[in-house]
Amino acid sequence: MAERTLTGFVRNRYTMTFVALLFVAVSVGAFYYVKAREQGKEPSVAEIPAQAAQTAQSVLEQIPEFKEIVGRFEPNENITSVLLKQGLSSEQVHAIVECARPVYNLAKVKSRQLYYLYFTNDGEFRDFRYPIDREKYLTVYHDVREDRMVPVVKDFQFDVTVETVNGTINSSLFATVSNIGEKDQLALDLAEIFASDIDFHTDIQKGDSFKALIEKRYLDGDFTGYGAVLAASFINNGKEFTGFRFEDENGKPAYYARDGKSLKKSFLKSPLKYARISSGFSLARRHPVLKVVRPHLGVDYAAPTGTPVQAVGDGVVISAGYSGGNGNMVKIRHAHGYQTMYLHLSRIAVKRGARVSQGQVIGNVGSTGLSTGPHLDFRVYRNGKALNPLKVISPPGEPVSKERFASFAAVRDSLEKQLRDAGGAPEILQADVK
Repeated sequence: MAERTLTGFVRNRYTMTFVALLFVAVSVGAFYYVKAREQGKEPSVAEIPAQAAQTAQSVLEQIPEFKEIVGRFEPNENITSVLLKQGLSSEQVHAIVECARPVYNLAKVKSRQLYYLYFTNDGEFRDFRYPIDREKYLTVYHDVREDRMVPVVKDFQFDVTVETVNGTINSSLFATVSNIGEKDQLALDLAEIFASDIDFHTDIQKGDSFKALIEKRYLDGDFTGYGAVLAASFINNGKEFTGFRFEDENGKPAYYARDGKSLKKSFLKSPLKYARISSGFSLARRHPVLKVVRPHLGVDYAAPTGTPVQAVGDGVVISAGYSGGNGNMVKIRHAHGYQTMYLHLSRIAVKRGARVSQGQVIGNVGSTGLSTGPHLDFRVYRNGKALNPLKVISPPGEPVSKERFASFAAVRDSLEKQLRDAGGAPEILQADVK
């Protein structure tokens, strides 16, 4: 993808040159026509294209041809060694690296990443390009007139289309997304949108279905990734959940149900995106290590060591460290008297006193303390009383305000119509909510 990406930009440059020449030609023709009329002459239609063609040819002769070199940073290679290998002088390499430093440190080039060099046909360096990420790239070009290197970070110019995808669950959301020819990121996006209502570890059943209106980005004709999910519907165990993307009061995109209620609740349904429950909440469970019956005031999620653990809600870290049989543990205080605990972590990613946001990674699954294998013991307390995490009813976030509801309804109705007209399950045919 990346190779065609920057090659496409070179092709676009020549396209722009052609458009510029066409504009010059038309302008010259128009100028000649007006000038002739001012002098009382009747301009010859045959002469005008000739004048325009001569001007265009003159401009075209000033545009050099370029040779493109596409390479890849191999392990243990750095920017200096690569550019010297491609024939640049040490002075040119130094100029490129130093001028780029304020916008991007080329010491950070990644192994296996592509790079692009452009030379004139007589071997003069003109441009170095390096994709920084999927959104932007660095170009360092030689300004011939001022004889200096100029660094610029540019955004890839994607072609964005809005498409509808749908599927029916047979085994898992990931498998279904893959089977319909989509990427894993779509499954993650859907899981994030409905994370407050659906536990994608335990709630998903065969026969559940989804439908989403999404932006897809293309560059030089190649699919490069997803943009925003504009609207989505998920039917889980016969119950439909819908979400529509709309900017909140602060201009930040969020998802809302048809009636304007926020899909984001105070707590996520789970601190892990994908895992399985290995032990539930119980007041009398035989401890797997101590071999005695005692309460188990949390839910155990079995997952590989290193699996990211996310805070289920906004809050403040009140403890983070080793805690005996609990192993490495993080405890977070939330609003309305709630506390959550995350036990047996292999790594802790936050410190006491830190403010955390819902979905923020606070550590990783491990098997520290009294544990027989890698898992997360997740616990919820309210006003000091242990609650079953699977039964906590979380209040929703802020709904769309009355002042903005008319705007939301217009966006919602438009997105809903696009979903419905595209066909495929699930159908959204509810009456409008005004």
